[in-house]
Amino acid sequence: MPHYFFDIVDGEDLPDLQGSEWPDLTAARMEAVRYSAEVLKEMPERFWNCEAWKMTVSDADRVMLFTLSFMAESAEPVTA
Repeated sequence: MPHYFFDIVDGEDLPDLQGSEWPDLTAARMEAVRYSAEVLKEMPERFWNCEAWKMTVSDADRVMLFTLSFMAESAEPVTA
């Protein structure tokens, strides 16, 4: 079964040191979305306190396959 790494950068590097096995690239893509949602839900303050939040997924040889990027932008306050 193919091995994938899900590395996160959110102002600091959070490498996936072990990786995990998924049946194929489609399954790894679904896991990346699920895992991103889980991390963002568990640590929202980290998301709001960084410029951008990014997960890079790579194969067993650490060749980058795709990246998910999230960024929050606050609207400027409306003045009366």
